[in-house]
Amino acid sequence: MNLKLICFFLFISFSSFAQSYSNSQLDSIAKNIPEQYNVTTKSIAEYFKSISSDKRELSRMIFSWVAFHIKYDDESFNNSIYKSPDADSVLKERVAVCAGYSSLFKVICEQAGLEAVSIDGFAKGYGFKNGMPVNGINHSWNAVKYDDNWHLIDVTWGSGFADNVDGKAVSKSKFCDYFFDVKPSQFIFNHYPDSSQFQFLNKKISREQFKKLIYVDARCLFPLGFNADSILVKSKLNLRFTLPDVFCSENTHFEINQAPYSNSLNSNSKYYFEIKNNSNNRIVLLNNQDLIEFEEQVHDQNIKSKSIEHLNRGHLYLGIATDNSVEIIVSYSVL
Repeated sequence: MNLKLICFFLFISFSSFAQSYSNSQLDSIAKNIPEQYNVTTKSIAEYFKSISSDKRELSRMIFSWVAFHIKYDDESFNNSIYKSPDADSVLKERVAVCAGYSSLFKVICEQAGLEAVSIDGFAKGYGFKNGMPVNGINHSWNAVKYDDNWHLIDVTWGSGFADNVDGKAVSKSKFCDYFFDVKPSQFIFNHYPDSSQFQFLNKKISREQFKKLIYVDARCLFPLGFNADSILVKSKLNLRFTLPDVFCSENTHFEINQAPYSNSLNSNSKYYFEIKNNSNNRIVLLNNQDLIEFEEQVHDQNIKSKSIEHLNRGHLYLGIATDNSVEIIVSYSVL
């Protein structure tokens, strides 16, 4: 057997042992990094490189590490007195506002051999309401390159969210992986980069168009299956267009294939719902107190649908039924 053939078989042999990881596995690795590596940006990057050489997997671990290990600096935010966003300073203090999150993510990526950028711009985040000004810069996020494409990431928002308590922001740590690798068509609803090249859209939008875009809770809305392009078109055609209220839930294991996009339904109109249920959850519609069951499709038992009309005025809910209640995921007004 010649040398080339031996090398070929060795390559095949080693390749067969290459492990690929699920997102949950990568998140767990990042969260539970051994303490001896949890010291410098270089040691963190080297540890992740020892786990995987795949650029996407490396990006995911770095995103998760920053989200799990850095806390939001409420004191700095509320007092408008900010600490250095330098990556080493953030790593030492383990607290930051968005600029620090973005800086640290970028530096660890670079230490791991990844191409990443920090992006400054305006975000419709904490405290924002439709109609508010969208001038200047109030947020920082990232993009990382792998598979020959740029992927948008907001590790600050991936680390948790803030509530208003007595006029002050009080953050809560809650990992949200939606903000890893967000589609540009979804990201633009809440993030407007100061440099238009970082929109990563085929057709760029202006700041004025961004201001007019309907405000959405992206982390709840888009994972359910609502289409960003459809929402963009509807909101352009009708400035009074409003989406249904959507609530985040850890029990949401279904996708909406078809449903009304407007918050206001007409009691005399007919509506069609179709969902793909990826669990054993019982998905139902609730018109005030009237429970409406979905019907299974013959060709696919995971696909359930229901046509409804003659609704009672009040509310229509899409939710998950338990023995005693319905957890509301989507809420419509019926007029």
